Amino acid sequence: MITRCALLAILLWSTALRAQDSLHVFWSGALTPHTLEVRCLASATVDSVRLLVDTDPAFPSPLPTNAVPRDTTGAFTSLRLKGLQPGTTYHYRFALDGTADTNAFHRGRFTTPQEGPFSFRFVAGSCNSWSDHPVWWAMLARDPLFLLEIGDLHYANPNSLDTNVHQQAYVDQVLTRRPAADLLRHAPIAYVWDDHDFCGNGSDATFIGRTSAAQAYRRSVPHYALHHPVSIHQAFTIGRVRFILSDLRSAKDATHMMDGFQRTWLQSELLYARDHGLVACWVSPLTWNSIGYPENWGCQPAEREALANFLRDAPIPDLFILSGDAHMLAIDSGSNTDFSTGANNPHDYPVFQAAAIAQGGSYKGGTFDQGGHFPNPDLYHGQFGEVQVDDDGTQVCITFKGWRTDSMSTAITAVDSFTFCRTPVDLSSISETRINDPSPCTWWTAPEVAVYLKEASGEGQADLVDASGRLLQRTAVSWRDGVAVLRLGDAPSAGCYFLHLRAEGLSATQRLCAP
Repeated sequence: MITRCALLAILLWSTALRAQDSLHVFWSGALTPHTLEVRCLASATVDSVRLLVDTDPAFPSPLPTNAVPRDTTGAFTSLRLKGLQPGTTYHYRFALDGTADTNAFHRGRFTTPQEGPFSFRFVAGSCNSWSDHPVWWAMLARDPLFLLEIGDLHYANPNSLDTNVHQQAYVDQVLTRRPAADLLRHAPIAYVWDDHDFCGNGSDATFIGRTSAAQAYRRSVPHYALHHPVSIHQAFTIGRVRFILSDLRSAKDATHMMDGFQRTWLQSELLYARDHGLVACWVSPLTWNSIGYPENWGCQPAEREALANFLRDAPIPDLFILSGDAHMLAIDSGSNTDFSTGANNPHDYPVFQAAAIAQGGSYKGGTFDQGGHFPNPDLYHGQFGEVQVDDDGTQVCITFKGWRTDSMSTAITAVDSFTFCRTPVDLSSISETRINDPSPCTWWTAPEVAVYLKEASGEGQADLVDASGRLLQRTAVSWRDGVAVLRLGDAPSAGCYFLHLRAEGLSATQRLCAP
C-alpha cells in the first residue's frame, strides 16, 4: 500500500519530470546593456513560463520576473528581461507552471554589453545547411558576445502560405540540432534572412510565402524593433558601433534591391551613426563589391551608385560592411568598394565576406585585396567570421578574422585577417535650435523620415515646424526602443525644418534639412 507521503513524492517527481520534457527549444536575442528577449516553445501541457535569472549559475537568488502565459497560437512564447546591469554575465533557466526545469540543456547564458566605449567580439556568418556541424561549437569556443547571422540560417526553402511551415524550419533545421543549439544557448542572435530561409533559392517579393515568412519570423525569432509589417530590417547599438541590418529579400524584385521605405530608413540610420559618434556596421546579406551576378548588388548598378553617392555626399566617414550569400571568406580594405559617380569618395569602407557556415564553396564576384577570396573547399568544411572591436574611448579599432574548420573537430585555422581604426566624433550635443548652426541634420529626401527619442516607447507626438516656428503638421508617433518612422510627405520647399518629438516624460528636437 502506498503511503500518503510516498504518493506525494511520486506526484512531485512526476511533475518535475514533466517539466523537463515540456520545453522544446529556446533562443535569445535583442541584446542591449539593460534588456534581452528569450523566445521558447513549450508543449501544450504548459500553461505558464517564467525565467529564473541569476548571476550565479547555482541560482541562489534569481531576479524577480513575471510568469508569462504560454502562447496558445503555436507561436514561441516571448519573455523579456528588463533592468539588467551592463557588463554583467547572467545565467537563466525556465520555470514551467511554477516548477523549475533543471535540465542542463535547458539553461542559457549571456553577457550584457557595457554602455558607451566598450571592447567586445562577435562571430558572424551565413549559409548554413548543416546545424549538426562542429563549426557551431568552434564559434562557441570563441566566447562571442553575440552571433550575427547574415542570412540563410537554414536551407529549408519554405515557400508556403502556411506560417507554420516557415516556423517549423527554425525548429527542425536549427534549434533542435545540438551544435547550433549549444551556441544559441550561450550567445544571443541578431539575424536577418536571405533567400533560402526566406522563401527559397533566388526568392524575392513576388514569392507566395513572403507574408508567411514575415509572420513566422515575428512569431519565432528574438529580434530588435521592426518598422514595417513585412520587412525585417532593424538596427541596434553595441558600444560605439551601430549595427544596421538590411532586408534584401522581402521587397527585392527585378528592378531594385530594397524599396523607398527601407532606403530612407537605411540613410537615416547611417546619418544617426555619423551624428552620434558611432561607427556604422552595415549588414548587407548580398555582396556589395560584386560584378553583375543576379544575386548581389552588381545586378542593380544604378541603385548601388545612388547609395554610394549618398555615402559620399552625406558624408558617411566611418562605415564597414558585412556580407553573406557567397560561400567564401574574403576581405577588402575598402579600396574596391567605391561605386559612386566618378569613384571619388575619400572614405574607405572595408568589407568582410563571412560564409559559409556549412555549405559548399561559391564565388559571386567582387575584388578583395586582403589575400583574395576563399570559398569553402566542400560541404564538410565550416567557415565563419569573427569581428573584434577594441575601443579605448577615442579610437575604435576593428579586426576581421576568417576561420575555417573541418567536419571532424572544432579545431580552426586562420584564413584571412585585417585591422583598421576609426575615430568617430559625437556631434549630437551640438545645439539644433539655431537656423544657421551647422548641427547634424536628418535629410528630408523621401516621404518617410526616421526619428529618434532615446528610451521612448509607446504613443507620442511629433510637431513639424519650419524655420520661423510655424506649425506645419502634427503627427501621432508609435515609439519602440526610441525609434519611429514618420510619414511626412515630400518637403514643401528646400530649407531647414524641425521636429519636436514627445513621449511620456521625454522630449527632443530633431533637425531636418530639405535640399
